[in-house]
Amino acid sequence: MSTALHATMNESMPLYEQAERYGLLPFQHEHRVKLLRQMNIQDGDRILEIGCGQGDCTTALALLYPNSHVTAIDPAPLDYGGPETLGQAQARIKTYDIGSRIEFVQATPTAHLKNVEKGAYEVALMCHSLWYFSNRAEVISTMEALKGKTKKLLIAEWALKSHSREGDVHVQVAFTRATCEAHIPDTTENIRSPLSPSQIKQCVIDSGWVLHHDLTIPSNPQLEDAKWELNMLLGAKFGDEFAFMKRVKEHIQEERIHLVLEGMLESVKSSVDAIGGEDHIKCMDVWIGSFAQ
Repeated sequence: MSTALHATMNESMPLYEQAERYGLLPFQHEHRVKLLRQMNIQDGDRILEIGCGQGDCTTALALLYPNSHVTAIDPAPLDYGGPETLGQAQARIKTYDIGSRIEFVQATPTAHLKNVEKGAYEVALMCHSLWYFSNRAEVISTMEALKGKTKKLLIAEWALKSHSREGDVHVQVAFTRATCEAHIPDTTENIRSPLSPSQIKQCVIDSGWVLHHDLTIPSNPQLEDAKWELNMLLGAKFGDEFAFMKRVKEHIQEERIHLVLEGMLESVKSSVDAIGGEDHIKCMDVWIGSFAQ
């Protein structure tokens, strides 16, 4: 079957069928498509995706823009992640009809960009990957390295606010986990630098970019991330102690921090009870920013 016919079939396919065909979680795929449709990406653009992980957004990009090539980079080890590792997921995606338009690269953004020609991309995209950065300096160095290599920089990240009480609990959960990881220097957890939209904008502007426009949109009520994050706090116990607090005590020496995090955990539990239980938590809003040089 020709590439053009494949592209036409993929574009007309309902999102849930795309998800089933390409090994994606339906609500995760719908969420990323919703975000991408808010961005000014043109079919045929050369796209650099920073922090591709298991390739959920990579796949959505290739399906939405059938004439584009996607370079998807991530520094994480290929055995990172579960239940499917990065290496397994990326190898699977390469077997699909969209695989020839995707290049996966295991590298930090700055290392990759050193070997990239000026104007190599029309778009650089970060979709729910910025919180993985270790600190503000790492964010700024990446933004600086992108200058001259891409025309546009697009960022989608959790907004640290919500239009609903159920989404506010997700914000509370994220800050609890982030406070823990901030005291573990070598952490590999997924929340390391939970920057707010205003902090992200300042980092990008300080790196020499100009904000073109930004907006905040609500998440799909069925999106699973908030439940996953909550499960990392409350989902497992060792005797009478939550696994989260066991991790705290194993990796953080200061008892004062133990007390702070234990109090935060109790506050999360109270908030969950107030919304009717764990099944009622929703994802917070998402912020989208578009920058140019």
